[in-house]
Amino acid sequence: MIETVLGPIEAAGVGRVNMHQHLLSDASALCRPGVEPTPADERVTAANLGFLRWNALALADNLRLDDPELAAAELRRAAGAVDLVVEDTSVGLGPDHPALPGIARAAGVHVAVAYGFYVTPTLPGWARDLDEDAVHTHLLGALVDRVPGTGYRAALLGIMGTTGEVPAVERARLRGAAAAAAQTGACVSVRLDGGARAGTAVVAEMVAAGLPADRILLTNADEYLDAAYWHDLLDAGVTLEMCFGTELQHAGRMRNPSDPQRLDFFESFLAARPDGRWVLGGSVWMKAQLRRYGGEGYDHLTTRILPELLRRGVDPRRLEAMVTSEPLRLLDR
Repeated sequence: MIETVLGPIEAAGVGRVNMHQHLLSDASALCRPGVEPTPADERVTAANLGFLRWNALALADNLRLDDPELAAAELRRAAGAVDLVVEDTSVGLGPDHPALPGIARAAGVHVAVAYGFYVTPTLPGWARDLDEDAVHTHLLGALVDRVPGTGYRAALLGIMGTTGEVPAVERARLRGAAAAAAQTGACVSVRLDGGARAGTAVVAEMVAAGLPADRILLTNADEYLDAAYWHDLLDAGVTLEMCFGTELQHAGRMRNPSDPQRLDFFESFLAARPDGRWVLGGSVWMKAQLRRYGGEGYDHLTTRILPELLRRGVDPRRLEAMVTSEPLRLLDR
């Protein structure tokens, strides 16, 4: 069974899965000054899109997905091509879990929730104060009882945030999450710091806490297009997540590859690693990524990326594994 915001569903009835999206979130804690003067109108508008492509974190409005009706309308564009999306907004990034059932109903798309703790600077005080045992208890409750403030359970734990070489407080949170997931058959998604190479140590820490490596999903692997590192991570037994559609930059803080760069790397790596396990996602987390504001939207994966991978000669069976069988293996508890 897969836990969704409208209740559990049979995994066998689910087709394509987009493994990483954000429907309602508030990442304004990540807001930073840009390298250009801030526009007089600090909202996301057509006139500000050029500014945001190079100063993506400079406008707090860009970092808030705060309109349930707009979220439903945008997600509805993916209905039919995608059966289920995973809503990955961690504590610390302003999740609005109670509003998600209404969005799922209005869009006609199953929504499953990942529940976890993002990086320390973003966390509210109550979450920062949890020790390893308290993290374990809290996350276990989201899996077996309900996500706080809702009537549904989490499908998986995550995204657990890490920074640099992963300080002790983050390692404790990872161990707490790993133990909770191991008790329930759930998986845990973890975002590695793209500037560090601590992934194998993270996996070892979680495996030591009782979670099999094949229940660990490393999100946003497109942020570190490093073939040797990818080989090491896959050798550790995990699944890697490749996301497409985030191309905005913030000088000195955030530098994303373009989708053509992602596609070139991924195509080459797939040929070199036929035994690897991947899932695919979109990771829309800024207003400028929504179609209303000129972005690619929640249907980018199925409208553009999957057809392009097919055009490049990727085996359709491998692609179906990435968007169906592997996501369902991770989500089915």
